Amino acid sequence: MVNNFLLLKDKTILFAEDDIISRNKIVEILSMIFSKVYQAEDGKEAYEIYEDEAPNIVLSDIKMPKKDGLSLIKQIRQNDYTTPILLMTSFAEKELLVDAANLSIDAYLVKPVSLENLTAALCKAIRRTDKDIGLIPLYDEFYYNFSTKELYNNGRIVPLGIKEQELLVLLINNRDKTVTKEEIEKKLWPIDPVSSSAIKKLILRLRNKIHQNIIISVRGIGYRLETRKTPR
Repeated sequence: MVNNFLLLKDKTILFAEDDIISRNKIVEILSMIFSKVYQAEDGKEAYEIYEDEAPNIVLSDIKMPKKDGLSLIKQIRQNDYTTPILLMTSFAEKELLVDAANLSIDAYLVKPVSLENLTAALCKAIRRTDKDIGLIPLYDEFYYNFSTKELYNNGRIVPLGIKEQELLVLLINNRDKTVTKEEIEKKLWPIDPVSSSAIKKLILRLRNKIHQNIIISVRGIGYRLETRKTPR
């Protein structure tokens, strides 16, 4: 148990639960384990916190007002398949889990959840990110480190602007899939719309810092990151 606590002590968590008594009880436990606990009383508030704070892990109840747990997870998974997500359910809600089959849920916890089971599930989810997401190979000696949010070339940090960083993370989270121009605009400029030429210039700057051949243009649609490919 002590080792589990050490694994989580520098991580942040978002916990969504509409029942205030259950929420306060679990938040009290999570606060002893994590460096920061963000709490929400419904899925709508949870997604706003997720966007603002980018927690290391998400723990959500399945039934909540305004936006339920499944709707919350679907919205997160539109652009993010790396953040671990755990879903809490009751026995009566098990039939709803069919809808969650393709949402890459790290664990399903049946309430009431014991401290031992909760901690074990959280640690397993964090270990997945440390193992699979910590260092992402891009091309030759290029790697992106999600833990430090830095791009490396042959061990040296490649400086990135804020938008370059956001674009690279978006492409990595959807690597080998096409990200549309609309998705890029919505993620990087959620308030003020930008021209297609601004997106092209950003793509060009990022290409120049990584390699021209791994950010592929898909005519009329958007862009795709092809990792670990031989130059064409």
